[in-house]
Amino acid sequence: MNYQIRRLAPTDAAALHRLRTSPGVVRNTLQQPFQSLASVQQLLDNFPPHIHALVACTPDGELVACGGLHLAISARRRHSALLFLMVRDDWQGKGAGSSLLRALLDYADNWLDLKRIELDAVHDNHGAIALYQRYGFAHEGVARGFNLREGVYEDAVLMARLRFRPGEHAANLAEHTAQPGAVARRDGSRQPFSLRHSEPADAAGVAALMAHDSTQANTLQLPYPNEAFWRQRLSAGNLGLVALDAAGGIIGNAGIWQPGDNPRLGHIAELGITVHPAQHGQGVGSALLRALLQQAGDYLPYRRLQLKVFSDNAPAIALYEKYGFAREATLRGDSLRHGGYHDSLLMARALK
Repeated sequence: MNYQIRRLAPTDAAALHRLRTSPGVVRNTLQQPFQSLASVQQLLDNFPPHIHALVACTPDGELVACGGLHLAISARRRHSALLFLMVRDDWQGKGAGSSLLRALLDYADNWLDLKRIELDAVHDNHGAIALYQRYGFAHEGVARGFNLREGVYEDAVLMARLRFRPGEHAANLAEHTAQPGAVARRDGSRQPFSLRHSEPADAAGVAALMAHDSTQANTLQLPYPNEAFWRQRLSAGNLGLVALDAAGGIIGNAGIWQPGDNPRLGHIAELGITVHPAQHGQGVGSALLRALLQQAGDYLPYRRLQLKVFSDNAPAIALYEKYGFAREATLRGDSLRHGGYHDSLLMARALK
């Protein structure tokens, strides 16, 4: 069948509501079984500009599938997008998904110049996984206990399709493995430090911490950090800690936050830690990580704590493994660094 492919429109609310609440779609995606038509209409009336959504319709105009590209917001990941695809239960196996996927990939390649398209699929959704493999998506790992479905935390298969030009995928190149700006303490002594909750007034100190070359090389921060941005972020109400030296200067920053507002992912939190390069190897990162794990495990409802780390950041990887994080996936060409696209590891540990 020749399907008509067009952009999702506000007038599609009723058809999209029927699609999103189909039992098979609910089971194999992150949709909720009971959604109001009004909530779907509100979504379409205020559709986010960083999501490009298309639909597949039959020759008589019936909407039977919807898919899209959720563009990464982080400046150093703007080459990537998260793909989603839903086909109504009664139209499974009739080519609608393939037609829509081809259109989305053409849109990504020829109009958005995306270099990495990633997705997650429930581990037992074998038909979808086979479809993605036919169109060049490769298995990168498995996120354990990722998707709450029918009362069970199910694993998700992580897949991605790459389209890098020669020389762009610069993962693990020797010239980028050094951590610029790091200052090793040669006398073996450890200087005293303390931890406390971060406050908006810490914005200047955290921004100064983020200004180091090694910080930018090992995180997704940009050069020339903005104090106002950090004041806003530290006011967001997330669990955040800072490490202070004896003089009260900020030498470390760490936090836990939820990656989104989908209730089926409400058990997941993400973690990030930054330590001043002069304090590497002094126990600051370990202290911040222990404190976050204790508070998250004892007082917060999260079950899965996850993070991403550049695959060549051996000291950080060793620290996370020491505290129970396991490597789940290698995300190829995940982030821009030094003009090349580098691999990251997805790591996670259970909290409950």
